[in-house]
Amino acid sequence: MFVRNVYVEKHKVTFCPSSYTTREALDLLRKTGFRCIPVVDTEKNQYKGQIYKVHLLEHLYENGGKSEDSVLKVVKEKDSSISRDSSLSLALLRIDRLPFLAVTNDDGEFLGIITHSVLMDLFRDGFGMKTGGYCFTVSIWEQTGAFLKLLKLLKSFNIEGAHTFGNGNELVRRLTFTIAEDNEEVILKLKERIEKAGFRVLHVEKIEHDHKAVVVNIRE
Repeated sequence: MFVRNVYVEKHKVTFCPSSYTTREALDLLRKTGFRCIPVVDTEKNQYKGQIYKVHLLEHLYENGGKSEDSVLKVVKEKDSSISRDSSLSLALLRIDRLPFLAVTNDDGEFLGIITHSVLMDLFRDGFGMKTGGYCFTVSIWEQTGAFLKLLKLLKSFNIEGAHTFGNGNELVRRLTFTIAEDNEEVILKLKERIEKAGFRVLHVEKIEHDHKAVVVNIRE
């Protein structure tokens, strides 16, 4: 999946024109309630960086800055942008501690932003939290055909989401998957089948439609 599939488009984004003063930028942040917004040169539609409320307050009230100073004096993270054609894995690596990344086209024009919350929603999808079901965490020894062997056991179920963990571990991986099934007796039988096939079931929990996780009383 690519950034272009999930980013928030410009017309839905609150941004600060690069022509603003620090006072105007602070007023905008106070009005909108955001702690950080992108700064954009509206004439050239070029992304200039991020402006944080805390940095504006420090500039105006602690560092002797003037209210008529250009907002560009306080702009941070000038390189915090990513191409709309980049992969989501790259976005995940780049966003790190930032509240968002600006999304740009090949000409560097500002198209919108991709946020932490968007990436978290995609992560939740991998656990099947929108549809609910039973979520298994299974330990898999790193060997050829192990995943295929497990998938054959799940061929009669609708898999709502899946994640793998333990990347770089040469011995064992953990796989979480959520299946659309409400019958606990069916889940117990599936757990037994998985363990008889040589896998270890570490955890099973029921994911409700309201995103709550209810731990099922299945022996670990």
